[in-house]
Amino acid sequence: MTAGMLSLELLLMIGAGIFARKSHIVGPHFNEELASLITKLALPCLIVDSMRGTASLEELENCGILLVLALVTLGVELLLGQGAYLLAGRTSSGRIFRFGMTYTNFTFMGIPVVEALFGSQGVFYFVVFLVPIRIVYYSTAKLMLSPPGVTHGKQTLLQHLKGWLSPPVVAVLVGLVLYLTGWHLPTVLDDVVHSVGSICSPLGMLLCGISLGEYPFRQLLRRKYLLLPLVRDLALPGVLLLLTRFLPVEPQLSNLMVIYAALPISSMMAAFTLQYDPAPEAHFESAGVVLLSTLLSALTIPLWAWIMGL
Repeated sequence: MTAGMLSLELLLMIGAGIFARKSHIVGPHFNEELASLITKLALPCLIVDSMRGTASLEELENCGILLVLALVTLGVELLLGQGAYLLAGRTSSGRIFRFGMTYTNFTFMGIPVVEALFGSQGVFYFVVFLVPIRIVYYSTAKLMLSPPGVTHGKQTLLQHLKGWLSPPVVAVLVGLVLYLTGWHLPTVLDDVVHSVGSICSPLGMLLCGISLGEYPFRQLLRRKYLLLPLVRDLALPGVLLLLTRFLPVEPQLSNLMVIYAALPISSMMAAFTLQYDPAPEAHFESAGVVLLSTLLSALTIPLWAWIMGL
């Protein structure tokens, strides 16, 4: 898919979701139910389906490299995000900037984009890349947006494991077993897994639009909310693209790393801020940067794809 076609598809799919919500085709809680359907059923099926085949030494080596690249990416993002947080004086804006620099919309936006640009093998590599990112995300995301002194109660080891072993992570483990052993699902079950997995990408893009449709656009389209989306969608991928030039890795792997960095800010940031930060302005700011980052990414992701020759 060309960069221009990808941009058009992203805009149309997001626009369709916004239209569905604004015109009340779907209700106010539909996005929560759709997100649950995607993360607990469609995405796990897509992951297992993408990991069919026989393991090769080259692919196993690439998986190891991707895990290292994921940690490098997290390190760069956390360093920049924490620096911004300290420069902002540990304020709500600083917490939003820190979170936004660290976590992208890697499920609902990332999977469709990677599938469009890299195909099924790209999805396989991407879900491996996301394993350490998911673990860090489920361990720190809520804490990063909470004001100093706010606690969420002690979590037991079982609760931590429940967060880490989310359905997508379990699907990766199941897929790895099938991949490494060469086992195959029964034909009927394999067909069902493939069919259910195929709805993940279009539903994910629609969900992005439906979620944006919840926001009052006129109140959130403010210039002061544009700095973080510009840094997240334009500057950060550029930093990582330059970094990859010094890493001895295959272009496909380094390109995945850059595309991850080019994804918009995690849509969960607005929900977490609403839940854990009492400041009303923080609620508007987090929703505003998510809205602007998602809309901007429909143009910047194809731009980075074009720069990398995808």
